[in-house]
Amino acid sequence: MLALKRLLGRAAAGYLVFAIIGKYVERMGAVRCGCRDSCWCRKPGLSTFRWVAPFGHDQMTADEKRRLDPNATWA
Repeated sequence: MLALKRLLGRAAAGYLVFAIIGKYVERMGAVRCGCRDSCWCRKPGLSTFRWVAPFGHDQMTADEKRRLDPNATWA
C-alpha cells in the first residue's frame, strides 16, 4: 500500500512538473494555444495544465486562426 501511495505521489509530482514546464515554454513564445477564448484552458489557474491535458479543448478552425493572424502558417 505504501508503494502505491509513493507511486501515485511521484506521478502527480511529475504531472505538475510537466505542466509548469509547458507554461514556461508557452511564455517563451515557443508554442501557442489554438483554442477559443471560451475554452477551459484559457481560465486563470487552469491554463497551467493546458499542455498536459490534451483533451476537452475548444479548438479554433483554420479560418478563425487565419483571421487572427493572416501572416502565420497554421497546420
